Amino acid sequence: MDRISAFTDLTTPGGAFRYGTNVGGVAPTPVKAEWLNLVQEELCHFILAYLPALDAEDNTQVLKAIRAAVASYAVKATSLAGYGIIDAYTKNQTDFLLSGKANNAITLAGYGIGDAYTKTATDSLLNSLHQTIQAALYALDSAKQNKNTALLSTNGWKLDSATGLLEQWGQGGVGADGVSAPIDFPTPFAEVYNCFGNKISPNATDGDGNSAGAYAVSNTQYRLFNDTVNYGVTVHWRAIGKAPGY
Repeated sequence: MDRISAFTDLTTPGGAFRYGTNVGGVAPTPVKAEWLNLVQEELCHFILAYLPALDAEDNTQVLKAIRAAVASYAVKATSLAGYGIIDAYTKNQTDFLLSGKANNAITLAGYGIGDAYTKTATDSLLNSLHQTIQAALYALDSAKQNKNTALLSTNGWKLDSATGLLEQWGQGGVGADGVSAPIDFPTPFAEVYNCFGNKISPNATDGDGNSAGAYAVSNTQYRLFNDTVNYGVTVHWRAIGKAPGY
């Protein structure tokens, strides 16, 4: 298991997911397929440790597996009471629950018992497991919400997080026979594949072809242009490219 920062640099300093911002050109954290597969396998292995099979129709399997784990951990080794030990699990019970984590074995040779783990050591492991599960569930929930991050407005953008394809759009005004100053894209590209535009409605009385549109000047900015001599226009533009981090 690892944080999303193992697969991309577009994270918070602590390795967590972050939102993108238009101001300053901060790109959002992309959701990498490698990381999603990692979290998926962690959860599947945990479920299969306590349930017989995965079920695509059952969205409570993690909860059921946790309950099964808690129920199993609650069974104490009462047979150790004759040795004055009432806070231990038997080795068979703990080996089953911890799937062979033999490095955590505590030898109770002083009591004549060499096949048990102390309750303190086992509880510490279970607490760590619980935190890992909670973090994975939180991360999956965040990934689900941000799978296709989009700013849906007049000037906006949409990211296909599976491929890194970034689509942006907007509108702006430009005067007669003029070119606008550079304008920031709603969010920066890593690479611009295409940028184009058209004015909302042509002016048939203007005889110069009514050409108007948009073009990229960098991965972060574009310009609008208007060749119509007698009229200022509103240009609708669209740009397609690759998002940072892909």
